[in-house]
Amino acid sequence: NFSPTQLDCVLEDCKVKPVVNQLPFSVAYHPGNSIEENNKRGLLVQAWAPLGGSLGGRFSSTMKGKCAEIGKKYGKSFAQVALRWIVQTGGSFTTQSKKKEHFAEDLQIFDFELTEE
Repeated sequence: NFSPTQLDCVLEDCKVKPVVNQLPFSVAYHPGNSIEENNKRGLLVQAWAPLGGSLGGRFSSTMKGKCAEIGKKYGKSFAQVALRWIVQTGGSFTTQSKKKEHFAEDLQIFDFELTEE
């Protein structure tokens, strides 16, 4: 959960360099150039609450609807589109669910690629 400035302080004197920076990051909330800044420092961004449960990242009905609309093109759910977007931007994610089916669905994002449109 470190900003670029905080990362620089951590990396300056650390003995064991971190490799992952967990951040609130989603299609609904992706501040600045988080991926690039972390990559410059050799870190992978791992999105927590990637489906909108963090800070400003709650999915509005409009955002959810847009992801669902895009998903129809690929036969995917809004959640799969949102998770695929994270992966395609260079991040990774962690999700949670009480339903085994949701975990399985979350992993079915590697058989399609989002286009610029």
